[in-house]
Amino acid sequence: MRGRIVVTLAFAALATSPAVAGAATASGPHETVEMTGTTTQPGTPTGTTFTATYHAAGDPNGDPPYMRRMKWLAHPGSRYDTSVPGRCTASDAEIALRGPAACPADSRLGSGSATGKFGGQVSSPHLDLFNNTDEEILIISTPGVYSISRGKIGADQSLTFEPPTCYPNVSVARCPVDNALNLGTHMVLDNYVRDGRGYLTTPPTCPESGYWTNGMEYWWADGSHETLSFQLPCSQT
Repeated sequence: MRGRIVVTLAFAALATSPAVAGAATASGPHETVEMTGTTTQPGTPTGTTFTATYHAAGDPNGDPPYMRRMKWLAHPGSRYDTSVPGRCTASDAEIALRGPAACPADSRLGSGSATGKFGGQVSSPHLDLFNNTDEEILIISTPGVYSISRGKIGADQSLTFEPPTCYPNVSVARCPVDNALNLGTHMVLDNYVRDGRGYLTTPPTCPESGYWTNGMEYWWADGSHETLSFQLPCSQT
């Protein structure tokens, strides 16, 4: 695909980003990541924004390795409720042909953009994020056919993506060759609420420290495994 993806974790309307209530930045050998939330209140529906750039270890101007996996680690008590939005049950084949139109409008969680490199050319494809049972579906607007990445929500409320590293990517099979490099992602998750219930809800309490600790894990093609920690402010009142 011309320009790579990731996700994350879940996010929404790039052109109308929500007001930021808390923000945290972390960096590792291959990544610089910023997370923001729309509320600091415990037990409250929230939206989030995720912005990341990827690079060679020790060289912010060099290309990163191909990304094999990424995982969002939520503070204990955070909760996804995939019964709140509508659900996109379309197959990969349907999505590859129709793109976001294959998913119900009420299953839309957010949008964003990626920066990537394919065949030596840098491009910035549009990203759309949709809900399904215990997963998020990331649709990448790549030429000819749409590319898809499905993020799985674990029992611990972690969110794991294995982004494709090739274009075209139209099946669940692993890429036969790496040719699409992820250089960065910007995603915004809407504060999705229906009938008083939120899609993503903050932990029920705020620790004495005054922040929730979240994290990201990355696995890279060079064999490295890196963990980043974020401290998002929360309110004790």
